[in-house]
Amino acid sequence: MKNRLLIMAVFCLSVLGAQAQQQEQLKQQEEDNLTEIMSEREQLIMEYQYLNQQNSNFWGKKSKQDLMSIIETLKKIINKDTELVAAVKEATIKRVAASTVDQQRAVKITVEDKRNIDAQINDLKGQIKTLQTNSKKRERIIKDLEAELKGADDIRYGKDKVISVLAVVSFILLLYAVFLQVRLNNSKVAPKKKVVRKKA
Repeated sequence: MKNRLLIMAVFCLSVLGAQAQQQEQLKQQEEDNLTEIMSEREQLIMEYQYLNQQNSNFWGKKSKQDLMSIIETLKKIINKDTELVAAVKEATIKRVAASTVDQQRAVKITVEDKRNIDAQINDLKGQIKTLQTNSKKRERIIKDLEAELKGADDIRYGKDKVISVLAVVSFILLLYAVFLQVRLNNSKVAPKKKVVRKKA
């Protein structure tokens, strides 16, 4: 049971570690992409500022070609801004999706852990019921053995009583027999002496 839990914990940690590393790489790529877009945008802004300062017209104003270059640069800046917004939106969506997936995984892991814990609790409850049943059986066996022991003690006590009564009766009969023998001997000895006295 402990081995299973240990294996599950190691597996979860390795999966989480791999996911964290993968997320870190994706985050780094997103940051690199955003940094690259930002630097390109800054270059375009610098180009726009340079072109905006150009006054190559005869009168010291911007020529048609200067204005076309400025418009082209502004279009590039707008495209870069759109690209930047799209990259930020994509990064945000990826983060939200990753967060949602992580939350769903956490919920799934929690549900699985709860199922495992519930299964373990049910298993332990079953073991407790089995142990209680075995304990009740042992208690019944002990009570039966105590009843048998008490019955055997009662029988033995009854036999001991009978033996004691018979021993006392035997002793009384023996005393009575001895008493009668002594009396008989005294009665036989006494009449002979009486008969001997009459002859004398």
